[in-house]
Amino acid sequence: MQSNLMRPAVATASMVMAALAAGAPHAHRHQLMWVLHALVHGEQDDIAEECLDVVRGGSWILYEEICSGRSIEAASYAYEMLELFPEEDARLKSVQRVARENLSYDLR
Repeated sequence: MQSNLMRPAVATASMVMAALAAGAPHAHRHQLMWVLHALVHGEQDDIAEECLDVVRGGSWILYEEICSGRSIEAASYAYEMLELFPEEDARLKSVQRVARENLSYDLR
């Protein structure tokens, strides 16, 4: 995936969040989290910010991914996206303490 975002990136972020909320199969969740991670870290700040707003609206999905223990990679992508929300700092630190074994070593 390119880091040079285009307008459809926001719609893509919405569709990925919807798929995750609907309970996407475990085999696909890691890749869906990777796509979201790439979209919110894209080079076009305005589009990346819009993607981030989409993700912010479903932050519970990211917390669920961290706590589920399904995939360390998916949980780590979710954690790194939540780090972009200053308002989630205290909650994220609490979740990190409880679910640290579900995260990659550098995020524990």
